[in-house]
Amino acid sequence: MKYVILPLLLMLCTSGFGYDGAFFNLYAPESGISEGDFEFSMNHRFFGAAFKDGPFDTFFGLDSGANVRFALHYFPIENLSFGLSHSRLGSTNSIYAGWSESLLSPGIEFGLVAGYESVKMTSNSDREGGIIATAAVSAWLLNNRIRPVFNYSYDGYREDSGASVGLEVNVRDRMSLIGEYFLSTDSDELNNCYTFGCRYSTWGHQFMLGVTNSFGVSAYEQLAGSSTSDLSIALSIRRLI
Repeated sequence: MKYVILPLLLMLCTSGFGYDGAFFNLYAPESGISEGDFEFSMNHRFFGAAFKDGPFDTFFGLDSGANVRFALHYFPIENLSFGLSHSRLGSTNSIYAGWSESLLSPGIEFGLVAGYESVKMTSNSDREGGIIATAAVSAWLLNNRIRPVFNYSYDGYREDSGASVGLEVNVRDRMSLIGEYFLSTDSDELNNCYTFGCRYSTWGHQFMLGVTNSFGVSAYEQLAGSSTSDLSIALSIRRLI
């Protein structure tokens, strides 16, 4: 059964009415969301290396476990959202609110999300936390074909802040190639984090499939850096409910 999953995911990314906008970890305003919408998302970052040590034996690293993040967002009005999430890695819980607005022209958008995150690294450690916040600017260029995105994030738990950038390229209706890059705040010891792949939107869903050198599932975990340069599979599914 597992050998059917990857071809199916590739088909979803290449072959449907949808809503658009999400990246793997970057924050960017989304379109097609209406007042009263709920969005559920599920994100996997698989631990196994996808292209080494016998990739067919480990099914491209999918047999080696994963960091999983579940999130739920509610949009009481079109540009305002409230959210909560849980990640397996560090037993991380977050609660936050976001606002987005078009600036100067319909093609330029500003977004801000802020909240609180708590982490429990081991079963014997105390839960610790801090304020989290990200400001985002994005712009559609070349007749809405290319969208650069810039984020600046603050992580009160790790007492870090830093910049990240992304690029979306529309290659056909409802399908985009996406990439993102995060500058590690500890670049002397850890690698900068990056993820690239594709997003396909259809019938109130977004499917994202890519490769990454990080197990983290958020801008804040990306800024902390990665201890590996191996590439693993990144999978995200978002659904309006």
